[in-house]
Amino acid sequence: MSMLSKVLVTVQFLCFFYFAIFTQVFVSGWGLLVQLFSAVLCIWAVIIMKPGKFNVQPEVKSNASFVRKGPYRIIRNPMYLGLILFFGLTVIYQPKVLHLLIYLVLCLVFVLKIFLEEKFLRESFGKNYEKYKSKTFRLIPFLF
Repeated sequence: MSMLSKVLVTVQFLCFFYFAIFTQVFVSGWGLLVQLFSAVLCIWAVIIMKPGKFNVQPEVKSNASFVRKGPYRIIRNPMYLGLILFFGLTVIYQPKVLHLLIYLVLCLVFVLKIFLEEKFLRESFGKNYEKYKSKTFRLIPFLF
């Protein structure tokens, strides 16, 4: 794992720990429904990817397979989208400047990891990945 990957993963987990320790992670009302949807999206993505086949770091595992089904038919990073939605609701329901700053750092880490992952996926899967990229969205359908 590269130094940059180590830093990004470390910052990502520090953000998770911040939310777990200093916020009420689960919200109420309609927000809880969105959080549940987000959690289901993350779990669905993990199941489709198959536990043990994905990395928290951007590098592609040697035993990785190219997945294009489930939520991956539409977006290339459903786990990140699920986490962004989940913690975004935490910030909306508990609006504090520090919560927002940590959330923005987490979003930045995810975007940086996405660009790194794309580089590694292109190296590992070549034209198949390029074709897949042309038919899917990075993170947010119809926007990015």
